[in-house]
Amino acid sequence: MDARTVRTAARGWVALLLVAISPLAALAQQPATLTLEEATAIARRNNPDYLMRANDASAADWAVREAYGALLPGASASSSLAWQDAGTPRFGFFTADDIGFGSSTSYYSSSYSLGLSYRLSGSNILAPSRERANRRATEAGIVAGLQALEADVTLRYLALKRARDAILLAEQELVRAEDNLRLVAARAQVGLVAELEVAQAEVERGRAEVALLQSRATAEAEQLALIETLGIELDRDVELTSSFDVIDLPWEREQLLQMTLESNGELQAAQETERVSDIGVRMARTAYLPSLSMQAGFSGYTREAGNVDFLIDQARAQADGARRDCQFQNDLSARLVQPLPGRPVDCAAIAVTPQQEAQIRETNSVFPFDFTREPLSVSLTVSLPVFQGFSRERQIEEAKVAAQDSRLRRRATELRLNRSVATAHSEVVTARQSVQLEERNRALADDQLRLARERYRLGSGTWLELREAETVKARADRDYLSAQYRFHEGLARLEAAVGRPLRTTLEGR
Repeated sequence: MDARTVRTAARGWVALLLVAISPLAALAQQPATLTLEEATAIARRNNPDYLMRANDASAADWAVREAYGALLPGASASSSLAWQDAGTPRFGFFTADDIGFGSSTSYYSSSYSLGLSYRLSGSNILAPSRERANRRATEAGIVAGLQALEADVTLRYLALKRARDAILLAEQELVRAEDNLRLVAARAQVGLVAELEVAQAEVERGRAEVALLQSRATAEAEQLALIETLGIELDRDVELTSSFDVIDLPWEREQLLQMTLESNGELQAAQETERVSDIGVRMARTAYLPSLSMQAGFSGYTREAGNVDFLIDQARAQADGARRDCQFQNDLSARLVQPLPGRPVDCAAIAVTPQQEAQIRETNSVFPFDFTREPLSVSLTVSLPVFQGFSRERQIEEAKVAAQDSRLRRRATELRLNRSVATAHSEVVTARQSVQLEERNRALADDQLRLARERYRLGSGTWLELREAETVKARADRDYLSAQYRFHEGLARLEAAVGRPLRTTLEGR
């Protein structure tokens, strides 16, 4: 097989490979379809800011468990092992030699201790109520975060959809500008208009091309913003499939304000935080009440000599000392006129017997688990604070200030939400009316443009009239688009303020 044949075969394989992978490449380049509901679900699972807030729920749950756990007795257990080498021990300022003990052998020791403790105070009793309220505030804060996320996703979705519609308008304007240029060029060829009008038409087409480029750049930026809000990475375009209709708003402002009081997560979080602060004041006042504490425990120990012969030698030395003392007492009794009672005695019987030596060996073999139990100890303490340098008064005042601040923050939240609901409601109502007006204006602009173009084609109209009609048409289209999206964006902000989805309710009616 020559080199030419090899190259031909290689080209064939490459062609087959390209044919095989081209459907996959085309599939990878297809835009991802996305509804508003899907976008919201994706953001719930992936948006980092919302997930960070949602993580607070587990910590709040454990805080409640800890508060209840503080009402139960505490238990402790400990154990230790120790070894001391042979030598001369020291007792404070003295050594064993100073008090006549001399050196000692090595020792092994072990110990254990088990204890129960219990403490009861007014703060412990109120802690579960405070932590439950704190958990409710955390849960309401998570709901508020979710509501804010859904509003943000909706606004980003609408912004991208608006930018895509703006591209369509820009494309339509470019098509009209090219049609106008062809119309002017045709009239210029037969000498009906000056070349200046052709140049002006070319400028208008160039402006339309620039406007189209800017619209596409805006749409790309809005798509990136939406993807960032969703918390994902996507390397292809997104096709938005949800549609939005302009519908009359059936609720009055007072109804929406009532719905806000019942559904807004931020307001509910502020209300629960106020309850937490009120309980904090009660907890601070319990510092004047007595507290009860109780401890109970028992323990055990072992101590084993490393050299048992040392203990036997000590026993023998003690026996020798006792035998010598016995003999001295016998001799002293014999010298007296009247012997001491019970004297003389058999001093030879004072000695360490083999049975005693065996008992010493057996008694010494206790390390590490043959414990000697120490007595059980129980204590009960009642403490009544008398004077603590005004620290309790300061803590109570700080708690009162915190409670007052919470009430003011809750009130500020209510006022802000009332303003947000009223503003969004007015915006939605105004936008709904504007859509109707702009729709009529767009129809009139269409008629005006058709008439101006026909007049110019027939020679009865001027280029200035055609340009003016084109400008009016472009402005009418953009104003109609703006009015539509002002309605949808205002409704999204109204949903965020109320804390309840309104668009689904409207579409279901």
